[in-house]
Amino acid sequence: MPIPPPPLTTICPHCRWKRTSFPTSDALKLNVDWFCRCPICQYTELETRPASRAEIMRERLRQFLR
Repeated sequence: MPIPPPPLTTICPHCRWKRTSFPTSDALKLNVDWFCRCPICQYTELETRPASRAEIMRERLRQFLR
């Protein structure tokens, strides 16, 4: 049975782009759940960390209002 990983925040240290993702499965989708490069500046060394509660709430609200 697939177990989704916890919410993650990906940050570009070059341009400060940030995205919080909620993987729905253990199979991560490129540029949806996981990023290999920044979509703004194409920088490849992105930082990934567990999402904070504030980031999780902000992303859920953004998805709800979409």
